[in-house]
Amino acid sequence: MSELLENIVGDAKRIGICGHIHPDGDSVGSLLGCYLYLKNVLPACEITPYLEEPGKSFNMLKGISDIHTDFVFPEEPFDLFISVDCGSFDRMGKCGDAFTAAKKTVNFDHHITNTGFADRNFVEAYASSTSEVLFGHMDKDSIDLPTAEALYTGIMHDTGVFKYSCTSEKTMNIAGYLMSKGIDTADLIDRSFYMKTFPQLKTLGFALNKAELVLGGKAIVSVLTLSDMERLGITAAETEGIVSELRTTEGVECAVFVREDAPGKYKFSLRSNGKVDVSMISSSFNGGGHKMAAGFSTTSDLDGILTQVYAMIMLQL
Repeated sequence: MSELLENIVGDAKRIGICGHIHPDGDSVGSLLGCYLYLKNVLPACEITPYLEEPGKSFNMLKGISDIHTDFVFPEEPFDLFISVDCGSFDRMGKCGDAFTAAKKTVNFDHHITNTGFADRNFVEAYASSTSEVLFGHMDKDSIDLPTAEALYTGIMHDTGVFKYSCTSEKTMNIAGYLMSKGIDTADLIDRSFYMKTFPQLKTLGFALNKAELVLGGKAIVSVLTLSDMERLGITAAETEGIVSELRTTEGVECAVFVREDAPGKYKFSLRSNGKVDVSMISSSFNGGGHKMAAGFSTTSDLDGILTQVYAMIMLQL
């Protein structure tokens, strides 16, 4: 049996938790799952969750309003700081200093490229999600409905509603147990995974219209520049899910979505349909992820980086 989360916490009384920058469903779900569970089993502890503003599609999750998005930290260091779903130290963003200053640090993750940056690292590279990893460190009888909803959300997002290859029999058994807590799965899936705001819908259409097939139709790429985003009046949050839509194109083995986050600074998101290990490509650019989904950021020449990425894809086809 895995070591329980409350035993990992030990005698720590002031606990900080953070997920990664540009949070996705598993970052939000694992953060809230960890936070809500610890509040239940350790009511005497002071627990503070930190994360960039989650998308509105997660507003139905309990504890979402407790998340500190201003990144204002107490002067006294935390007894313990927990990182969830961060493959490397830099993925914590503004939480890095608070993490470093903490008396103890813990890292829960499932990315094969995780660098083991904490005092204690609980990394399961073959788990579907960090939410699945955390479930294994929880007393099942202490998981209430809100905690179950958070964990289910994280698992559901990182498995593409249980259709990606990272979905195992164990994943499905865990999801089934979480459902037994009373989750309205249809509503949760629709609202957090499929439902889009009108700006998101317009952004998706714009990005799909800009998409191009490359490598003889084996790969697809779409690039959103700063001027595109300014024209659409959107932020990075509205681009969530675009790369997954690109991946479903017939005949495509690898999808590449590029977003310009600042002048000359590009965020690459890569998705594979099985033949291409995109974590190997991302690692070449100091990024991370896992075989089917990975990403990296760069300030290098965009055309030059795209040429290198295409070459790495070709080598695996």
